[in-house]
Amino acid sequence: MAVFIVCEFDPFHYGHEYIISGAKKTRPGEPVVCVMSGNFVQRGKPACADKFLRAECAVKGGADLVLSLPFPWCMSSAERFSEGALSVISGIYKKGDTLVFGSECADLKRLTAAADAVSSKEFQNKIKDYIKQTKKPYAEARSLLYGDGEIFSSPNDILGVEYIKAAKKLCPGLIIAPIKRKSGFCSSTEIKASDAPLDLIPGYAKEVLSKAEFPADIKYAERIILSHLRASPYKRAADGENGLISRISKAALIADGFDALVTIASSSQFTNARIKRAALYSCFGIDQACLKQKPAFTQLLAADAAGLSYLSGIRKTKTIDIITKPADKSKLSDISKKQFELQCLSDGLFCFCTKTVKDGAYFLKYTPFIMK
Repeated sequence: MAVFIVCEFDPFHYGHEYIISGAKKTRPGEPVVCVMSGNFVQRGKPACADKFLRAECAVKGGADLVLSLPFPWCMSSAERFSEGALSVISGIYKKGDTLVFGSECADLKRLTAAADAVSSKEFQNKIKDYIKQTKKPYAEARSLLYGDGEIFSSPNDILGVEYIKAAKKLCPGLIIAPIKRKSGFCSSTEIKASDAPLDLIPGYAKEVLSKAEFPADIKYAERIILSHLRASPYKRAADGENGLISRISKAALIADGFDALVTIASSSQFTNARIKRAALYSCFGIDQACLKQKPAFTQLLAADAAGLSYLSGIRKTKTIDIITKPADKSKLSDISKKQFELQCLSDGLFCFCTKTVKDGAYFLKYTPFIMK
């Protein structure tokens, strides 16, 4: 049995320690398995540090196993992000396993009621009509139309609702256990905005992330992105519907950086995160059909002895390819190979997202962190 956490750890901080500790208390003696975003995150930008270093922080912070949520699902809307992560979990879980997540309300009945309501055809039709009339972003429209709007004004509750929706569809028998978020911890946003961000995270995480050029930033790769968007924008890019890709393409012609691109293309209809995602999806030729697929593989990023034991125990029952070492890529199924190639492209762009450009094969040669 296992306890699962879906996460970004961007960067790993004291609040994440608290959730992992809560997971261990929820199911004592069971391994804590994290499904963590790769080198890009939901908000349409590179993670603050690469996936292997962030995973190492997580294991030193109490997790037993960290597997990747591959690209592009790691850089998707809350719905696609959650479906991607629960798809990974569906490939390794057993009925009776548990999913925990931090929640502002931590009320499973309220969260489940919201998940059921917004999944209904009636609500979906209602929200489509409202967006068509008002041009408001989906997230704002959903919050306004749902009776318990407070649920959809809290970022972790929004994700919690999506986890429940995805679990019902993909992981029958998975137990859902929200953990009440505790105040007093600096958030990832606050940490990255600080003048001394590494001083606000646990000492072991500071030591690990000090190895990186922290934080990674899209500005180092923005000329590559703008060049693509000027020369050959992919007009069917996911999240680029309703004229957004056209706005992005026109903005790229005059923007001198990625932030400027987002500002020029901005509209009340589109969030900044969606603009960033659509721009990067265009660079990689990702359409909605790609996001609707399920991840066919995941990758071992870090583990301790309990995590390795868990991996060994699911070797014969798993239904998803797991890359544990660089050579494994040659053994992947055809669909996994295609998805892995796409991830390699995104990893390649991340290599340009630090002041010092990384070797193009950096992530192909990197071996997972194993804590003895």
